[in-house]
Amino acid sequence: MRKKMPRKLYAFVLSALFIFSTSTFAEVETTSSIRGEVNVSGAEVTVTHVPTGTTKTRTANEDGLFFVSDLLIGGPYEINASASGYQSQSQSGLYLVLNKTAAIEITMVSNNMEEIGVTASATSGTIRMGGGISLGEDAIAGVPTINRSIADFAKFDPRVSINSESSKNSSITVMGAHERFNDFSVDGVSFNDPFGLNDNGFGSMRNPISMEFVDQISVDITPYDVSRGNTTGGSIATVTKSGSNDFHGSVFFIERDEDDVGELFDQEFAEFSEETKGFTFSGPIIEDKLFFFVGYEEFESGLPALYGAADSGMPNSAEDATEADIAEIARISQDRYGFDPGQFSGFTAPETGEKTIIKLNANINDVHRAVFLYQSDEDSLPSGGYNRFSSNWVYYAPEIERNSITLYSDWNDRLSTKVRYSTYEYLSDPYSPGLTIPEMSIDVGGDTIRVGGERFRAANKIETSSDYISFKATYDLGNHVVTAGIDYEDTSLYNLFISRYNGEVRFDSIADYEAGEYSYLRAHVPQGGILDVDPVAANFNLEKTTLYIGDKIYLGDLTLNVGVRYDQVETPDAPRENPKFVTRNGFSNAQRFDMSVVQPRIGFNYDASESLFGNIDRVVSAEIRGGYGLFMGRIPNVWYGNAYSRSGGASDYWRIYGWDDSLPSFRCGGTVGKMPAGDPTFFWVGPTSDYCIPSSPYYNDAQTTDPDFEAPSSWRGNIALDITTENGYQLTVEYNKDSTNEGVFYRELGMELEGYLADGRGRYSHGPGDYLLTNTDEGGAEAWSASIRKSYDNGFSYFASWASVDAKDVYALTSSQAESSYGYTQRWDGENVPAARSSFMTSRKIIAGVEYRNMFFGDNETRISAIYVRKSGEPYSITFDEPSYRPVGGCEGSSGRCYSKFYADYSLAYVPSGLDDPNVVFTDAAAGAAVMDHINSGPLAQYKGTYAPRNGFTTPGYSRLDVRVTQELPSPMDGHKFIFFLDLLNVLNMLDDDEGHVYEYNYNNSRQILVNGTDDQGRFIIRGVDSDDSYFIRDNSGQSRWQIQMGLKYQF
Repeated sequence: MRKKMPRKLYAFVLSALFIFSTSTFAEVETTSSIRGEVNVSGAEVTVTHVPTGTTKTRTANEDGLFFVSDLLIGGPYEINASASGYQSQSQSGLYLVLNKTAAIEITMVSNNMEEIGVTASATSGTIRMGGGISLGEDAIAGVPTINRSIADFAKFDPRVSINSESSKNSSITVMGAHERFNDFSVDGVSFNDPFGLNDNGFGSMRNPISMEFVDQISVDITPYDVSRGNTTGGSIATVTKSGSNDFHGSVFFIERDEDDVGELFDQEFAEFSEETKGFTFSGPIIEDKLFFFVGYEEFESGLPALYGAADSGMPNSAEDATEADIAEIARISQDRYGFDPGQFSGFTAPETGEKTIIKLNANINDVHRAVFLYQSDEDSLPSGGYNRFSSNWVYYAPEIERNSITLYSDWNDRLSTKVRYSTYEYLSDPYSPGLTIPEMSIDVGGDTIRVGGERFRAANKIETSSDYISFKATYDLGNHVVTAGIDYEDTSLYNLFISRYNGEVRFDSIADYEAGEYSYLRAHVPQGGILDVDPVAANFNLEKTTLYIGDKIYLGDLTLNVGVRYDQVETPDAPRENPKFVTRNGFSNAQRFDMSVVQPRIGFNYDASESLFGNIDRVVSAEIRGGYGLFMGRIPNVWYGNAYSRSGGASDYWRIYGWDDSLPSFRCGGTVGKMPAGDPTFFWVGPTSDYCIPSSPYYNDAQTTDPDFEAPSSWRGNIALDITTENGYQLTVEYNKDSTNEGVFYRELGMELEGYLADGRGRYSHGPGDYLLTNTDEGGAEAWSASIRKSYDNGFSYFASWASVDAKDVYALTSSQAESSYGYTQRWDGENVPAARSSFMTSRKIIAGVEYRNMFFGDNETRISAIYVRKSGEPYSITFDEPSYRPVGGCEGSSGRCYSKFYADYSLAYVPSGLDDPNVVFTDAAAGAAVMDHINSGPLAQYKGTYAPRNGFTTPGYSRLDVRVTQELPSPMDGHKFIFFLDLLNVLNMLDDDEGHVYEYNYNNSRQILVNGTDDQGRFIIRGVDSDDSYFIRDNSGQSRWQIQMGLKYQF
């Protein structure tokens, strides 16, 4: 039995959701449950959701046990127990939390005895096993935020790190795992990126749901319930608000401009305006029977381009390219090639967002309850970056619609079921203002200036449509609660993606650009003619079937959750076969996906209050919880799509290293030569097929899949201790361990070892660029975390959490293309890619918060909350810098045949031991002196005579303090309030201009050692050093400045 909780703390646990709650356990559901014990067998227990009048009645079994599932979250709930010959007992004020089971005890007394009432344990709201957090509507309202993003709330778990923090597309990483391995749902419906291209892991470019619509949010790291899947990262579930018997609503308005953002290095933030407005409204359609909730939010902004030339004074400026250089590039673009390159800086790009929700809850009868949900999301988000003219920016405008209907049924006291059908429609057709003008890259010193259409968006369209149906049954056997279910999902995917359809052309200087003498040309050409793009598109179906069965076993103080889950994923149709691929490699590229994973899991919760802490009066509750199991991860559909869109059966994808008048083009009888004036797309074939097959090595490269490829999965476990003391302290210590079972690995087929360079790394040849998706078992993560929280009667509360994370992976998988994921992974030697520190890892993090609430003006609450985050920097690698995409092993003229496809920019740098190191040659004495001075004065010194390991270095740490103030204001109407709120972000920067800056290396990579390939002895020819290559202060959305936001809400 659990110890009794002090009355004030007991009331707090039941009625308040503190800003940082403890770990969660159970299903990705929109509901909660109650498990209770009454001392009278056969007692009738009625559970009533007071706002809607929804009731469920159970009869206690012979052991006095009862279980009520599929309950609406929140509350308050009222519980009544009655039995013949006993006084009826009641309890009110019970609030339920998403995915948690409330455990209560009811003691009934004879009619001849004095009433003693209902008692509850110190952990009456929770039976938890895995790790994570939960926040309710009240907690959400107290979080300082400007972007109002899911990331702003998920970060309260110290094992969660937010990359690009405070930007509009922040990504959420859990224990160092890739953000695409998270699973995100709203009201049980997937809100994941349906194709897998977005860095934030969501289908939308901004926040996937308005926080004004959200009732509760939970983040689970190890959800052992077998009904939950699709995650080797974190499982993030939200439940939206619902209607009740009372009308409620809100109207809100937020406005910001450049005056609400601080200066950075004495530079004011560029002019912009931003506005968010919307409303919510809910209430009864038929009292006690049918309820509605509707919401709408609209966002409009102008995103300032905070980029400029080296002498522009912009916060994100080029290293070497001056405004005169930029003007010269613009002149050449217009005068020689006949197109407008757009602006380089000082412009504002429009950004919009629109979200709608309609939700109906129906109490059909005493047996059935139904929920209907409709949601739509339309965004338009510009994306630019360093050293890009506006013609090279991209505008993403996805359109999303989701529908679902769920039927909950209580067939008797023991059996309940849930049936859900949902649909997901997604359309994305991004564009670049440069359209079909090639992306032309001009090297200016250490800068690469890009102009023309972005190379991936000239032919890029995604349409996905998913139908999902699930059935889940729960059967109460007293000390066992058995759950079983089946899920089926059928997804239709269309992906037109012709990378470099418009071409990519690189020039080593501005003079070369004007002369048309390129150093690199790459293009992707439809064989049927430049307009015949549909045969190149990926058009396939993906089917997923899930079966599971689990048993929650109650053994006194020990609760076990054991079960097994089976997932099968398959693509019924194979990609188009490429005959040239078959000839080169001896097997077909037309490989279907057909994978299945059996996932056993066990979780436990042990109430150690009496057995281990019974002699310690200060401890009123203690739990030991944990578990272990196998989890199949969510697989971005773009990984499947690569095999379909890049089969090579309907297009050619070729490259030339240096212009050559003698090289044949794909136009019959034509040659490539220089880029002619007025014809940037000179390499295109005609609108109808005048395509001619050139000689090898250009023809028909492909991306394919290992026939034995297995779905990514990880073994995950945790063990934790939760303690609540008599004076209200809640303490948690937890250990998590993840081990890769099947990870992702890429191979380049046809690559052969042809020799060695002087430092011992291989020199590899490669074929036309065939890539194979396969598996590795390397990688994993472990984390230690601890937290403390406390609430006082005077309105003051606080929490603090700490985590230490060590995560390793093989491929960072930062790209959606197999070729890029392969080529952009730092390595020393070929495909010998061992597990190394994850690029997404935050090794140390502290998050702490304080809150004060009081009513200084009548019944109008004043609320002040502050959140402090201190976290270590991001890992990065130090690599070679070789111009023009040339690998360190070099290339054979312009034939396109290079030694190793992975680029020199991602080849881990060899660190010379000194000026006389036999493995290198310095171009001159000055270069040698500069390089060795850089090495000896920094972190590279420990690696002299060998190479610097992948992600072996860490950027500076980062501290941040955010504050929110909310003040209720009276309204003439009873029950109505005006709420004024003020958000102050990055307050440390407000207090000290040198604080609160976010520094990063672009793509976690710094090309510091400049090389010109190797000599005939395989020695690196080192020409200099770039000590701060790719190092920049992240400020595209004002992340490194203080920011203010004020808003007003009318609520009733």
